[in-house]
Amino acid sequence: ESCKIKRQVVQKDEKENNIRKILNFGHTFGHAYEASLNYSKKLNHGEAVFLGIYSALKFSLENKYLHKKEFNSIVNHIKNSKLPYNLNSYFSDKDINKILYYMTIDKKNNSNMINLILLKKIGKTLIDNSFSVNKLRVFFKKKLINKYL
Repeated sequence: ESCKIKRQVVQKDEKENNIRKILNFGHTFGHAYEASLNYSKKLNHGEAVFLGIYSALKFSLENKYLHKKEFNSIVNHIKNSKLPYNLNSYFSDKDINKILYYMTIDKKNNSNMINLILLKKIGKTLIDNSFSVNKLRVFFKKKLINKYL
């Protein structure tokens, strides 16, 4: 079913100028996690994107795009999936600069800012949101790497 949905989105926006960007939800974080671990078997692509989705959700919440009730609903689903979502299992403070480096070289960026696809509510994304490296550094230190849910 998800492949059918993805096909419909790609057909509507083959050049990734608009709606197709929603398919990148979680990927900027996820690709940076993969690269930071040198694409090791410790974290496969799907797990990295899953961690990226959690990170994008948390960033959406922290920046007041996503309401706490929606966040909790999604996180309860994530917890029930039994998939890893805790970055502390993979990374520590010493990894933040490496993660941020890989986020800055992501192909979706077009400046020195980091572009993220965020969530406003279930089924409603926000595209073309750019943030400074410093804002993301603070987020990692205070909300992801050093904190649990």
